[in-house]
Amino acid sequence: MIVEVSVPDDWTPSQVLATRQLLQHAVRTAVPVIAMVRKDVSADQLQEIYDGIQALIREAGLEVE
Repeated sequence: MIVEVSVPDDWTPSQVLATRQLLQHAVRTAVPVIAMVRKDVSADQLQEIYDGIQALIREAGLEVE
């Protein structure tokens, strides 16, 4: 199955490639957790959120090796 994802026109090629790689890895090795945030989220805010989600997953014993 092929799934196409449209990305915003203002994304850089690096953002597109990184997103593609992360989605491929998630789908091949686990079940992805996807959440949406506002467009104006800063890199630091996003990292803090991601770290919190990772901690919750780890503490629940659901982390993928």
